[in-house]
Amino acid sequence: MGWTVQTLGNAMAQFCLDDVPILVTDPWLRGEAYFGSWALERPLIDAELTRATASRFVWFSHGHPDHFHFPSLALLSKEQVMLLPEQYDNELERTLQEMGFTTRVLPDKQWVTLADGLRVLCVGNENMDAIIAVDAGGVLVLNKNDSPFCGEDAFFRRLVRGFPRSYMLALCAYDADMINTFDQDMKPQLGDPDERKPGVIWSVARTCEYLGIQTFCCSSSQHIYVRPDSVWANEYRVTWADVQRLWTSQGVAIVGPFSRIDLATGAVSATPGETPPIGARAAATNGEDDWEARLSAAEWAEVERFALQFHTLRRYQDFTAFTVGGETRYYYLRPAAKGGDIRSQTGVNFIVPRHSLLETVRSGYFDDLLIGNLMKTQLFNMALYPRFSPLVAKLGGNAKVFTVAQLWRFRMHYFRCSPVAFLRFRGQHLVDYMLTPAARRVAQALGVFGVLKAAKSMLVGGPRKA
Repeated sequence: MGWTVQTLGNAMAQFCLDDVPILVTDPWLRGEAYFGSWALERPLIDAELTRATASRFVWFSHGHPDHFHFPSLALLSKEQVMLLPEQYDNELERTLQEMGFTTRVLPDKQWVTLADGLRVLCVGNENMDAIIAVDAGGVLVLNKNDSPFCGEDAFFRRLVRGFPRSYMLALCAYDADMINTFDQDMKPQLGDPDERKPGVIWSVARTCEYLGIQTFCCSSSQHIYVRPDSVWANEYRVTWADVQRLWTSQGVAIVGPFSRIDLATGAVSATPGETPPIGARAAATNGEDDWEARLSAAEWAEVERFALQFHTLRRYQDFTAFTVGGETRYYYLRPAAKGGDIRSQTGVNFIVPRHSLLETVRSGYFDDLLIGNLMKTQLFNMALYPRFSPLVAKLGGNAKVFTVAQLWRFRMHYFRCSPVAFLRFRGQHLVDYMLTPAARRVAQALGVFGVLKAAKSMLVGGPRKA
């Protein structure tokens, strides 16, 4: 049989040699994540669970609970070696060592041999995420999971083109982030569930084409929403049926989730197991959350300390507010804005249940609330990107960056790691968040946006709404 890779749901990938498990990535083995909001689309069968827990090596891309899942860690063996990316702050390494695991930080952009015929190359990035390339028997499997390239597109393109056959495992979704957003009048911003699906799938297809990837494997997005206050988001999941229907690249083959690939022959087989109906998986309650519960004075003080520690936001945002149990409190990042007209200011109000908010404030990982999509986010003259989510959810939680001085040190770290990638990432941010929106506004004002969008789709093979 030789080397095989099996996609096990969400971001789990299992590498075996002659059915002997060697490497597993981002093991979420059972249970829920994000305060019980997410569950695995298809639970693992016993054989899959056994192989994962018997793998010699376990790789973690980053600290999100669907990738670094604490209940699953309890099922792993202390004999396994935990592989981690090299990052500005490697809290994952400290956490694993405190739990008694053996850890190994993979040097950035260097091949490391794990077993005969198996080597890996890991690239950490300033999103506090990582991508791993796996060379199994001379075949490349690029596990992008849900990480951005952060300017390393050209590096991975060169890497891919050095192999005769290549596969990419990657997120194809838009719900795996905060989509439960509203304007200041609490009008939903999300729109039709199918509005963005063609563009998401097209983007993945274009990435495969650019890199020279031959086969795309659905990965990193096989989760469902099960809490009563988040089940609405299941409509916005990009399913395998959506990918099959809307895939735009004729030159890139696609492989569904829950598949095993024989890397020597390229043969694909569906793995055993059942995918229960989503409705049958729904939870009866919101767990420990009671939307009517209020915070005490001491708990509000904890929330205030959390909100005001992000000095990096002060240039861009007037306030951060929280509504808990019907009570709203505003925390002013710019003291001069206090007492002004809220509707003319820049800020965000999070409508959130008490228990999950306190857990988040105490852990520091605000992304857990954003991604769970149980919380409602009310935006005042701003968006979560490109400032709030990166500065609070990524850098604050994962890199412990709160001040401008710390931000500069953080950025200089990644500039020294790869100056070209750093500058490319900044340039892409400029295009995505300033130039493109400005061009869209001008085109809409002139009444030619639809025409230009259709012309672009014809020129580059872009998506058409289903």
